[in-house]
Amino acid sequence: MPIASAKVTSKGQITLPAKLREQLGIKPGDRLDFERNRDGKVELVARTERLEDLAGILRRDGPPLTDEEIVEMVHQARAEMGQRVLDQLERYRK
Repeated sequence: MPIASAKVTSKGQITLPAKLREQLGIKPGDRLDFERNRDGKVELVARTERLEDLAGILRRDGPPLTDEEIVEMVHQARAEMGQRVLDQLERYRK
């Protein structure tokens, strides 16, 4: 059973239902990615992080981080955020 649905306009646009935007924490200006998962299904991924949300998360003592270490930390943070969204959606379904 879908948690929300939207109609596509003649211009290819959709309006996300307010309840879904609230559940995902989507605000005006946020980006949404549509990704195909391993099963071939398309998933909506809300990119709600903002630059100010990242302030201070990379502080650490020691030598500067490499580009690869920074990319890995960002991927890990996104995965954790994604898990929180999935947990919220699961609670919403119940």
